[in-house]
Amino acid sequence: MKRTAFIVRLLLPLSLLSIAAPLPAQSAAPAPSAAQAEPVISEAEALAAWQRFKAAPAAQLKEAPVFLKFMQGGAVHTVLNSNLLFWMYNDYPREAQAVLYAAYMGGNMESQLVTRKQGDDPQAGMSAVLDAYTQLKASDEALTIKRLDELVLARTEGRFAAAVDELGQGKP
Repeated sequence: MKRTAFIVRLLLPLSLLSIAAPLPAQSAAPAPSAAQAEPVISEAEALAAWQRFKAAPAAQLKEAPVFLKFMQGGAVHTVLNSNLLFWMYNDYPREAQAVLYAAYMGGNMESQLVTRKQGDDPQAGMSAVLDAYTQLKASDEALTIKRLDELVLARTEGRFAAAVDELGQGKP
């Protein structure tokens, strides 16, 4: 079984950042001092950005960098399991990949902050992915991701937790 896991503080897919927040043009201005560095994102700001994203994932993808930046601060811990994030490694539309990635991360973050249980929560992440996927499919009927369709069915039938565990272990 090939399983690649990364801690979120170490990796943010460039595709998500390039879609959600294009980099500003470089200027000749000197680098900002420590006092001028980007402001720290609070838990409340991260959760508010997540709620806005969750309400309309494709339309609110611009909110993702806010909660992803908060996550980089180490307040929550998420393991990026390539078996669970399989859509990132397949040929799906970039915007769908970005939305689903942000949904996974945001759902995982929300679970940890709301329950106050620190540690990876892949079931919460995948549940948020399915919610976002449902919204994406509503606006693009041609979008079909077989494994996600299977998880939607598993959630409906009450076997979601086991299905996520199996997917995370690389079982078909």
